[in-house]
Amino acid sequence: MTTDPGDAAITIEALPAGYGDCLLVSCPVPGGTWRALIDTGPDENWPTLQDRLAVLPVTVDGRRLLDLVIVSHIDHDHIGAGGFLLSNAELGLSFNDVWFNARHHLVRGVAEGESLAAILGATERSLPWNAAFGGGPVATPADGAFTEIPTQPGYPRITLLSPTPRRLARLATVWDRELADLRAKRSNTVAELERGGDFPDLEALAAHASAKDQSAANGSSIAILLEHRGASALLAADSFATVLGSALLSLARHRASQVPLEVDAFKLSHHGSRANLVPALLGAVRAKHYIVSTDNSRFGHPNDETLARVILLGGEAPNLCFNFATAQNLRWADGALQEKYGFTTRYADPGQPLILELPARG
Repeated sequence: MTTDPGDAAITIEALPAGYGDCLLVSCPVPGGTWRALIDTGPDENWPTLQDRLAVLPVTVDGRRLLDLVIVSHIDHDHIGAGGFLLSNAELGLSFNDVWFNARHHLVRGVAEGESLAAILGATERSLPWNAAFGGGPVATPADGAFTEIPTQPGYPRITLLSPTPRRLARLATVWDRELADLRAKRSNTVAELERGGDFPDLEALAAHASAKDQSAANGSSIAILLEHRGASALLAADSFATVLGSALLSLARHRASQVPLEVDAFKLSHHGSRANLVPALLGAVRAKHYIVSTDNSRFGHPNDETLARVILLGGEAPNLCFNFATAQNLRWADGALQEKYGFTTRYADPGQPLILELPARG
């Protein structure tokens, strides 16, 4: 925890990490600020991430502290800069906990493991690794379940929604191939290269049948619901819609909450891929702000079908938030389209992060 309190309950910075994810999340807590880094983006994002971390305040012991680092899964566009992060000596970084599922976490009883530093190409160093889970896998108990992480009074509440043990076991069967893809700087995803032109009616787009994501790496994604001072953010990495939806429905039943569960922000899974946002998921959760993290440079994300579903099914007057103001993303700023369907858009300035401040409520 470092001293740098802000007025917002949760501040999300979606760094301009190219086609990848790199989120810095900050929450005011007693005596200072709690911070989490969720993914690092591809390796070429390191200078941007390094510059952002360099302006973090320094603790009394001369360190720059990240309370939590989540390495969501082994796709290059999410953890490619991880080696630089772990091996950097200039910034004086320290970590209270690092969540990452390596090979020995995937299946119970597997003794063979590879160190986090080695997987990320970093110099070996001692790290608090999955400490919140006793060093074991970051996983929910079963399909359709969730895990609430114990926390201190006044600190953020984190609920783990993905992955499930079954999804980790699936990754175990293809671990060597996925690790080879990571080291070759390939992202494990279906190449969805279609790009939208003029919009047909959004109803037709939203109703378009979409294949489900089948990537074992994406299915192993660590996804969380972060809540603090009445604000909430669903940070989905590249998780499967079926896994997220069933866990959120279970959480709503557990809390005797209304369905769909209302959150302030939803970082869309897999950069807005249509394979990861099916209509049923928006029956389990709705948000005020939907964050899209990509520069569209690969795979054509976000898909038009995804954003049409958000606009039509994602709640009253949803706000689409993009960390890149590209030609593809700016199509959604069309005033006539927004007036017809009742949504708004927000874009980061060139080279700057998208900053979303969620106010305290209740």
